[in-house]
Amino acid sequence: MERNMAQETRRLDRKLAQLRKKSYISSDLIDLLDEVAHLQLTALPEAEVHLPSDEELAAPEAVLQGVSLVNRENFPFDAAQAERLLGELIRIVRKVEGPLGDGAEIAAKALESGDLTPAELFRRFLDDDSAFFGGWAERMPGAPRTLPFLAQAAMGPSMEAAAGMLAAKLPEMKVSPVGTCPVCGAMPLISSLEQKEGFRHATCSFCRHHYRIKRIACPVCGEDDQKKLTFFTVDEEPGFRVDVCETCKTYVKTIDFRNLDRVALPVLDDLDSLALDYVAANQGYRRATLSAWGF
Repeated sequence: MERNMAQETRRLDRKLAQLRKKSYISSDLIDLLDEVAHLQLTALPEAEVHLPSDEELAAPEAVLQGVSLVNRENFPFDAAQAERLLGELIRIVRKVEGPLGDGAEIAAKALESGDLTPAELFRRFLDDDSAFFGGWAERMPGAPRTLPFLAQAAMGPSMEAAAGMLAAKLPEMKVSPVGTCPVCGAMPLISSLEQKEGFRHATCSFCRHHYRIKRIACPVCGEDDQKKLTFFTVDEEPGFRVDVCETCKTYVKTIDFRNLDRVALPVLDDLDSLALDYVAANQGYRRATLSAWGF
């Protein structure tokens, strides 16, 4: 399906304008996200992705049982585009004063010297190689998530494009049997309540696929005992709630704009609702995944 890029750009600009009203989010961070998000949006329809053959995908019967269509380590993306975007992103982030800019400078010098290559960075990111990124984090103690942020931001547009293509190969199912992404198997970044019935959908933390999940169930551990599942809201953050599980002590934020004149953009809504993360953490709950921006 052809994307309406003008409409998507307007929605992005509207969401960024809302974020600028948040007193606890610095204007420098919003400026950075503004530039990165527009770069990614422009790159999305330009991505050239080659999917695995149908024989390499999980069988429909397995997907219906909760197996992902592809594994993270084999997820397709446009390597050439990702390498170009990596250079652009480093240029953008290097301008930021402080530890994040310093981290981008370290990454840039490593790439220039050959100490690091884009191919290795992307491979390690797909492999979720914590030892590799931990080593680089020690070189960037002020902003230890700089390198994985650069990798995901560079690969993100083509991975999202690939997810859209792969989703067309999923077997028909109203609700995913598990909380993880049926395309890649990653945990949800955030969820949303949609339509008047309040169907619950999740946005994948890795490939950004949007899929329906069980409303009364923990997407992390599968707990479905209502007595162990609850949620809370904060008056200062209308349109958001936090769904918590007493079994695994994790939480997933949920967007509910059904009665508000607001458009959901999950990756930025995750940042928009940052205050709820502090509240949840203070109550002893933990996030299942990092934010879309690596923290």
